[in-house]
Amino acid sequence: KPVSETVTPAQTAPNPADSAAQEPAAEGTAPAATPAAVNPYAPPPMGSDQPHQGIDLAQLDPATRIALKGLPVHAVMAGDVVMVLNDRFPYGNAVLIKVPLESVPAGWLEGLALPEPIPTLSAPPALTCPQPETLPDWDNSRRAYYILYAHLQEAPTVQIGEAISCGQGLGTIGDSGNALNPHLHVEIRVGPADAALGNMAHYDNSATPAEMTAYCQWRVSGWFQPIDPLRLLENR
Repeated sequence: KPVSETVTPAQTAPNPADSAAQEPAAEGTAPAATPAAVNPYAPPPMGSDQPHQGIDLAQLDPATRIALKGLPVHAVMAGDVVMVLNDRFPYGNAVLIKVPLESVPAGWLEGLALPEPIPTLSAPPALTCPQPETLPDWDNSRRAYYILYAHLQEAPTVQIGEAISCGQGLGTIGDSGNALNPHLHVEIRVGPADAALGNMAHYDNSATPAEMTAYCQWRVSGWFQPIDPLRLLENR
């Protein structure tokens, strides 16, 4: 599908235990699961690693208000896979997709009021950020959206470099990584289109120096500036 199309990341698809969850509720039957933004966008100042830097979306059981696991997750825009995380803390199982801004309709960009590039920031003292052997010289004159889908139930099956179409399945809602309940964490940032991060992880003894460096570059360096995911979804 063309990049100008979007879909909701966590579709109101059926609960595996209830094949009729997407159908209108008949009289006397339980209503379908309800999608909700269970943790809205409220980012900290740039350079801080305090949560929350995206939004959390979940499907809630209408009777118990408990978030459901296993519902499908779909790509909201076409792009290329640039990172695949297999149970790496804090994002768990996750996919990062790059969407160059030149592939996005101009009218959308005008409505989003994208942030201007800023100078690189120093990491907060409390966050361990190993210095890379070579400092990045990414070109901020050509920028891209980077859309992260995190806490998936299973390890992603897509591959780095794979072209993803709008609406393509990426996995299912889960609670991998730093997630107390099943939900989809969506984090969208604007950064240099030629950036290469590799894998990222932090706050875990298994995180390598390279993974911690990439995490710091993604979260606190200023190279990748967060935007409200709902602004992109509502602008379609």
